[in-house]
Amino acid sequence: MRKAIALEEGDYVPFAPGVGNYLSRGYHISIYDSMKDLRTCLPGIRGFLEDFSPDLGWVPGYYPTDAVELLQCVSIKCPGPNSGLGLDDSYQMDDHEFMSVEEYDDLINNPGEFFLTKVIPRKYKALSFLSELQVSDPLESMFFGQLEIFDRPDVRIALDALKEAGRAAKVWNQGWSEIFAEFDKQGVPLGAGVGHPCPFDLLADTTRGLLNTVMDIYSCPDKVLAAVDVMTEICIKQAVGRTKNAGLKYLFIPLHAGVDEFMSPEHYKKFYWPGLQKMICALVENDITPYIFCEGKYHQRLDIISDVPPGKVIYTFEDVDMKKAKETVGKVACIGGNLPTSLLAYGKKEQVVEATKRLLDIGAPGGGFLMDCSIILDNAKRENLEAWEETTRLYGKY
Repeated sequence: MRKAIALEEGDYVPFAPGVGNYLSRGYHISIYDSMKDLRTCLPGIRGFLEDFSPDLGWVPGYYPTDAVELLQCVSIKCPGPNSGLGLDDSYQMDDHEFMSVEEYDDLINNPGEFFLTKVIPRKYKALSFLSELQVSDPLESMFFGQLEIFDRPDVRIALDALKEAGRAAKVWNQGWSEIFAEFDKQGVPLGAGVGHPCPFDLLADTTRGLLNTVMDIYSCPDKVLAAVDVMTEICIKQAVGRTKNAGLKYLFIPLHAGVDEFMSPEHYKKFYWPGLQKMICALVENDITPYIFCEGKYHQRLDIISDVPPGKVIYTFEDVDMKKAKETVGKVACIGGNLPTSLLAYGKKEQVVEATKRLLDIGAPGGGFLMDCSIILDNAKRENLEAWEETTRLYGKY
């Protein structure tokens, strides 16, 4: 992996599949059970590591079902009886508006207060009382005067829910500790052990709503730019801190709103790339490798995203001309991805072998390439995965 990142040829092309729900589904473990207690999917993780010996590891991106449901989160649906999703269905993230277009200034001027009293109570119905708190006035009489709110019956119920959610989060965090320990035991570095969105996506995914944000580019561009600047500082602080606290060397960054269909190259340069670039450089300065997943179509972005510190970054792609990617981004960053996940799930073994060979012919020469699938692996035929790994090992030797 170190050779590939440094744009050098190692002994072979790293096999680094982006694995999601397959760690449960592929080993007959329900996603419902895994999200109730992460330790339930440990046999699947252990089995995948032993069966396929990846050179860079992924963990499932699950949320703690109990905490999500206790706090009545409106944007996350977990599999199970309370959501209408089957026990083996993927969880769902809905696009929601937690900030109106009139509230940009509130976010920009005081983000901490805005998240506490506006975004959180709107996102978690059980915590709606937070919208009534006044936290920006340090006056003692103001503080003591509003304490009465905590004696209301509905707030007492909410505080009990918070305590129960805290217990669920503790179990969830213990599960992460055991999962990280399993990767250490197997000697596999974690590429997607800790993740964080880029600044534009943090605004779009968690606050304003993705569809709203890409339209705000036209209706209030200056407000969007100012809000992205705020989010950039938050992203850098949290991304660096979380990765170091976890003792990891990689930070996974999924890119959502930056796809070709959502904004022009000019808008990408102006609204999306500056914050992402600052985040990338801050990670590199802290000896952390940015592991960036370019979701969707990225045909029009390759020259833009090539402006990064050479030999320090990983880009993987869902939909791109890999030959062009090799000729542009591949000169400064390790690249990968693009093998159709649909082929692994529904194709024939012979098709997987041929597709793998074609990718290796394009990406492997000169180093700086890793083998990955196009989107996160939730379903796959076992024989196709085996053929994929075997072909990579055999034809990916230098």
